[in-house]
Amino acid sequence: MVKILAVEDNPAILDFYREFFAEAGFVIETAEDALSAITKYQQFKPDVIILDLDIPAGGGMQVFERLRSSFNDPVPIIFSTGKPEKLPRLENLHNVSGLPKPVNPELLLAEVQKLTAAPAPEMNPVPPPPPSPELLRKAAAARQKARVLVVDDDFTILELYKDFLGPAGFEVQTAEDAVSALTRFQEFKPALIILDVDIPGGGGKSVFERLRIQLAAPTPIIFSTGSPKEVQALEKNMNVVVLKKPLVPATILEAIRKMLS
Repeated sequence: MVKILAVEDNPAILDFYREFFAEAGFVIETAEDALSAITKYQQFKPDVIILDLDIPAGGGMQVFERLRSSFNDPVPIIFSTGKPEKLPRLENLHNVSGLPKPVNPELLLAEVQKLTAAPAPEMNPVPPPPPSPELLRKAAAARQKARVLVVDDDFTILELYKDFLGPAGFEVQTAEDAVSALTRFQEFKPALIILDVDIPGGGGKSVFERLRIQLAAPTPIIFSTGSPKEVQALEKNMNVVVLKKPLVPATILEAIRKMLS
């Protein structure tokens, strides 16, 4: 059986890959960053790799270069990216193709079969069963970026969040005070909120209380604060995490993925 290694930092997309390719008769393993991709490659020895260009810990091109130089392995690679302008630079690479995100499952399957030269059945092929409604629903969900609302009164911090959450596969909007946070929440319908405690217009705690009590919204909330004791008691509530500033991207991404999984 053809073995696929899928490398992607969006858990929803990885879940879809597992179900989609398992149903299509492939063996699949997954990884979420460049380091684990190399480790899983050595353990799994895949026949083809589906590789997101914008993964943590070095990016997809670093994985590609390591495979080609250190391991001298021409294993076929299908790059996926939400930045289609990057695809032309891949055209002259050996055993490489590229697909824009959101990736069409049928095109992806066709690329896997082409690069691995998966043989067609010899006689009387039995057509595969149509995808189940649940699998189609998961495919649609995987193509949609999870929405994150970031609330902070420091413009520099808001820009930093945009810079690393966007390439990590999230759709990001921002607000700078309690009033605009609530307005943006109702307009944007985020899957998760990163909420500074000390914001103008009432503070992060008032936003939390309005969301939970008046709007009855169970949306996951990550409080970011230099004084975690102020809101530590709120962690007893469902879908609440308190993190101490300053925060590094890896910590935030890990917290987001845990809360959205």
